[in-house]
Amino acid sequence: MYYGTNPTALQSQKMLINALLELMEKKEFSKISIKELCSTALVSRQTFYTLFDGKEEVIGLHLDTLFSAYIKEIQNSKKELSVNELCSITISCLVKEKKLIQLMVESNLDYIVKNKVENYLLSLNNLLSPTEKEHQEYAIAFLAGALMSVIFLAVKNNELENAAMLSQLIEDLITGKYYQN
Repeated sequence: MYYGTNPTALQSQKMLINALLELMEKKEFSKISIKELCSTALVSRQTFYTLFDGKEEVIGLHLDTLFSAYIKEIQNSKKELSVNELCSITISCLVKEKKLIQLMVESNLDYIVKNKVENYLLSLNNLLSPTEKEHQEYAIAFLAGALMSVIFLAVKNNELENAAMLSQLIEDLITGKYYQN
């Protein structure tokens, strides 16, 4: 994937993102061809392959863009986060992109979101205060999996808007409070 600063390339990336999102609302992701995507975005196939290796990278770049502002805000606060706060921030970000998340779940692309969220959480792990740092990578992977499974279920049940409830549920599950009488 292209990571440079060329304005024309960056504009082409945005055009491809917008075109893919538009096409995903009309048809399954797997049925969208690169040719069709490029035609809709008004860019050549050569440009596409200069910028991306595949359609999944287009989605990945879009997710990176969405989360970058949240990550900067969290990192600038330099405040330790609770599991509830971290989940709430992540869910709040995803709620704004509910339609995209729904389309990704329907297209079996939820693994892309899960992998991205895991990477975002790993980049924020210095703001969490685990008791055991040795296995923090495993803890983040667990949290990302749990968080995304709950989010995907909430999307399917049309309950994604209730970020506070979902965040509290995840915290209660992780801390064991959910299972207490």
